[in-house]
Amino acid sequence: MTDMLATYHSLLRDSEALPVLPAKDTAQLSLYLDISARWLSFSKDHLPLLTVLTCRPYHASEPGSNLWLRHIGAYLLLGIRNRVNQHTLQQGTAALLAYHRLKQQSVITKPRVMRIIKQLNHFGQHYWAAHLLPSGKSKQYQDCFDVAWLWHRYLSRAPLCNFNDILQKLVASIPGSGQHLLAELIEYPGVIHEGMAVQLAGQQSTVVSQLKDKVLVYTAAMQQFSWHEKTHLQCRQRQTITVIDWLNINSELQKQPEEGEVISLGDHRWALPQSYPTARPPASLQALLRALNDPDIAIQKIVSLVTAEPAFSRFLNDAASKDNRMQLSVSNVKQSILTYGLERVGHMLVQYALYQRLTQHWFPLLEWYSQLAQITILLSSEMAVASGKITPQYASLVTTVALSPLFTTASEKGKTTPARIDQRLFDIDSLLGTAGERDKNTTRQRLISLATAWEQDKGQARLIACCGKLPEEVPGLLRLPHCISGLSLIWAREWLFGHTACQHTQQFIQQTNKAFPALAGLKPTLLPKVAHLLSCPLP
Repeated sequence: MTDMLATYHSLLRDSEALPVLPAKDTAQLSLYLDISARWLSFSKDHLPLLTVLTCRPYHASEPGSNLWLRHIGAYLLLGIRNRVNQHTLQQGTAALLAYHRLKQQSVITKPRVMRIIKQLNHFGQHYWAAHLLPSGKSKQYQDCFDVAWLWHRYLSRAPLCNFNDILQKLVASIPGSGQHLLAELIEYPGVIHEGMAVQLAGQQSTVVSQLKDKVLVYTAAMQQFSWHEKTHLQCRQRQTITVIDWLNINSELQKQPEEGEVISLGDHRWALPQSYPTARPPASLQALLRALNDPDIAIQKIVSLVTAEPAFSRFLNDAASKDNRMQLSVSNVKQSILTYGLERVGHMLVQYALYQRLTQHWFPLLEWYSQLAQITILLSSEMAVASGKITPQYASLVTTVALSPLFTTASEKGKTTPARIDQRLFDIDSLLGTAGERDKNTTRQRLISLATAWEQDKGQARLIACCGKLPEEVPGLLRLPHCISGLSLIWAREWLFGHTACQHTQQFIQQTNKAFPALAGLKPTLLPKVAHLLSCPLP
């Protein structure tokens, strides 16, 4: 409790001492990002306190004070619950801190704001720059940041509003496309949350902590803490206590007698969405890959391992249903495995699991990059089928790994628009805006490490090491998958982003045509197959 309070007060003090932008040096911008990172860490470690901060004013006698805290609390609650990428959340929190520091100093003028935006863009803080001011009313509210601003508008008009009052207003105000963001708040903090005043057996009580179905309640008249089912409690006209009162109750929890039952706070981590590391595959997939690599393994053992992971069995059955010639539904895992063979099944499941992990966290360009990846993967698969020399599953996996930097590079999480770079369309580094040789080597090392971690063969590692090279610079055995992956990315960027082929890109296409003449002729037939994935007019 003492550590939590010390951390909390330190954050308040340092946040209110931030220099008003524009920054005099880059260290001041770094200070904003450092404090934003501390807010993120604090929020995950002390989620109940963040809930109380968001739900009620800092002090009942001054309900309009420290509204900036409730604004940041609402944004972090929304962002954490909706799996927003940490780098995006960090820049968004910095934007809120910067705005409220400007407002506190009454220095929000158009020239000053334009200087700040220009400075932030210059240092690559694009999301921060784009979200320095509140968004217009025409927004679709598909970003947690926009929802938090609407939250703050309601709060500024009526500072005594509590969580449930504002949540009802948001549900009525936000278009259907943004309703999914609010759905996460229904589960946590929920209708009955920390700091809420409730009735328990006729006694006035306060919710101190909560699990999924239970809440820890403090009854002042009896000076007693006890756990209860949520269904046993009645809300007292949606009243909530102040942050100070909630902290005082938590202090009382530390004074329990040494003898008798000891009541403790619930573990709030249940309310933090699970985040899965991209650097390694799921344990269930690791076990399956080991089995697939065993030449003496029985098919029934593979079936058992796949069946044990419902996500894998659903994916394989769905894929087999779509792939078989008669388009009959496949519900038998063994039948699905026999449809593809063990090697193809391994590639399919690795590609499926990797793509799920790459796209698990939201950031501004996630939709664009997901579309680009889906188009490129589909093109690779179709060209592999046409070549008759590599499987579509292998080509899809190679392409997914090659595109992984779009989802794992920290600098991409703060960008608000895709880079308009009409150079080397076959090279992922040009899309990332990193064209130096050192950057290319860093990208290759990351790709090789990822392929190794996901237990891919040495041939794929050698293939990845060729990323960004022209076909004639690639060993003969690796040239076909390299050309397929590169050509797929070229066409996907042309059709989705409107990029045009530069001299190096034309050189890649010419060398591909020379080595594999049939691939280039597929372009007219492939365009209709990816049309449903394009968000731009077809040429």
